[in-house]
Amino acid sequence: MLIIVPARKGSKGIAGKNTKPFCGHPLIDWSFAAAQRIAADLGARIVCTTDDPEILMRDQSDIRMHNRAAGLASDTAGMAGVVLDVCDTFSASRYVLLQPTTPLRLIMDLDALVRATLAHDTVVSCTHPAEHPEDIITLEDQRAHPAIAAPKSTRRQDRVAEYRFVDGGYYAGSVETLLATKSFLPEDTFYQTLSIPAGVDIDTPYDWAMAVATHDWLAAEGYDFVHPQR
Repeated sequence: MLIIVPARKGSKGIAGKNTKPFCGHPLIDWSFAAAQRIAADLGARIVCTTDDPEILMRDQSDIRMHNRAAGLASDTAGMAGVVLDVCDTFSASRYVLLQPTTPLRLIMDLDALVRATLAHDTVVSCTHPAEHPEDIITLEDQRAHPAIAAPKSTRRQDRVAEYRFVDGGYYAGSVETLLATKSFLPEDTFYQTLSIPAGVDIDTPYDWAMAVATHDWLAAEGYDFVHPQR
């Protein structure tokens, strides 16, 4: 099994995002720390696939660097192809994908994800959505229509459907399934709901600011989450 941390150099939303300091450490180091925490339990090696010379120079004993081909480093390249390329290079049959854009991972969530990964073919993390989907509307000529047809209730806790948001923080699966479906979300996927109060996925400067605020809130509330050691 491989734990793959992808780190494309180009970023339209935030220049140099993966190496930019986030709460005292380069953003990518947060995902490296998560990978190092779970590697032994999964019996996995850690590989960073990147086209960034600065990151490639950081090759170390427990994190191998994979020089990603230019064709897989464009902003239109699919992540499935990136993962399959790494697995082929290192002869792996299973993978865990940890994206640097989701730096905040609770220890209890990682432990639950490891247990799920050892028990299921495909595992994906998900969180509670920030806004309840039944409250979302579509507009046509400034007239509103419910985006989701569902019984409405006045109290959030009375709603029946359990909605979740795929947060992008953790994907695990087999190379065979990924080759067959070209999807990280095949039909038999096991979805592990995270206990972190809000998912973090950094794409824009606003996302970055909200992630920093979430980090500070988690720390103030005493949550046990992964921190880079160096």
